[in-house]
Amino acid sequence: MNYHDFDDREEFEEQPEKENLQDKIKQYEEFLKESEGAYVHTEIVEELIDLYMLSGQYEKALFHVQKLIELFPYTVEYWLRRGIILNNMSEYEKALLSFHKALMLNPNEADTWANMAITFENLDKTEEALECIDRAIEIQPMNTDFLRFKADLLEKSENYNKAIETLKKLSEIEPNDKETFFKLSICYEKVGDIDSQIESLERCIELDPYDSQVWYKKGVALAKKNQIVKAIESLDMALVIKDDHTEALEKKAELLLTLGRYPEAMETFRQILIYQPNSELALFYLGNINAKLGQYREAIKYYNQALKINPTNYVTYYARGNCYEALGNYKKALADYTTAVNFNPKIPELWEAKADVEYEIGRFSEALSSYMMALKLDERNPELWVGVGLVYFELGRYQEAAQSFFNAIRIKPDFADPYYEIGRLFLMADMIDEAGKYFTKAFELDESKIDDFEYEFPRYKRYLKKWVKR
Repeated sequence: MNYHDFDDREEFEEQPEKENLQDKIKQYEEFLKESEGAYVHTEIVEELIDLYMLSGQYEKALFHVQKLIELFPYTVEYWLRRGIILNNMSEYEKALLSFHKALMLNPNEADTWANMAITFENLDKTEEALECIDRAIEIQPMNTDFLRFKADLLEKSENYNKAIETLKKLSEIEPNDKETFFKLSICYEKVGDIDSQIESLERCIELDPYDSQVWYKKGVALAKKNQIVKAIESLDMALVIKDDHTEALEKKAELLLTLGRYPEAMETFRQILIYQPNSELALFYLGNINAKLGQYREAIKYYNQALKINPTNYVTYYARGNCYEALGNYKKALADYTTAVNFNPKIPELWEAKADVEYEIGRFSEALSSYMMALKLDERNPELWVGVGLVYFELGRYQEAAQSFFNAIRIKPDFADPYYEIGRLFLMADMIDEAGKYFTKAFELDESKIDDFEYEFPRYKRYLKKWVKR
């Protein structure tokens, strides 16, 4: 970090144009060459040093400040200036030695403590930097540059509560500084104080109502408070100010989805595509919304575009596979699920989707293998155990099927499916009374299983009166 902020010479306030800068440097250099005892004219030498620093010619600046120190070794300002130059040259240890020399001459020089803090920060020594800036603030407690720098250090070290204290002091001194309130809002967000975050953002808006980023941040904060409608209103303000604010568009679309306002969400995602034609996120969610609305072919078109942008996104393959499966195109669904598990084999839902399709098309051995992969990742999932049981049933491995259904019941005793499937096994073995126990439990947990039974076992309907508890 290169700072001149803590050296309050007026010459630094307005930087001359680059060409004028070089002209001035040339004039001063010629003067020094032509004048005997030129270094006695300290103001001219100081001006030249300043110009070298402004133009980034630190080695030349260092040469001249060394000359001044030789002539005036007890002048604090020259040791301070030497330290600043060395800091900007990344000679941090040498810079610290210069600052120490300046402090030996005057331990109450606030700018020296502050510039030493900058050098310690450049050395990633935040604790030492904080100690130095605190000394500077003790000397000049109302110096806003010092307070601002301290707040930055505290925020960088994730000491957000102390950063908030410092920023509050700063806001008392400069109550109309929007940047201070914006930084306060960031720190409040970090500590989870969303109410204070919103309050700080509202103060920013009072000071500058045309900052789209502030309106966007307020919208995000309101959404965290579950004030969705107000959040959308804030995001709309951000978009009125800056219609291509894609972060605001993305958040608005996400919130509209939360409210189930699908047509508006789709329109918002389409707006994103105007400004970012290759927005994978917008294309993916347009696919998702169409899928939710049962428009599977339209959804597939958007997923296809998203995969052109990112052909390794397993989530998109999974989503497109869902659409193909819903359309009865099991071959393409299986291809997508297979690609998805190849890209990320650690997601049990991907293996389950693959297994479900393999079961549906009669590839039972492959389905069993896929279910087992899913169970390795999620062995406490009762639905997976039911899936495994159904595959074992189709393979004629009835004992293993029954064991799988019992595993599901142990995990989730109020899950109707495994009871129904065990009843089915007993019924097919003509063990009516045993079957009845499990069908009774299944019907008690899920009345829709009664319809399933009537459809699957019409010749056993007479038992329903006995098994269904009214």
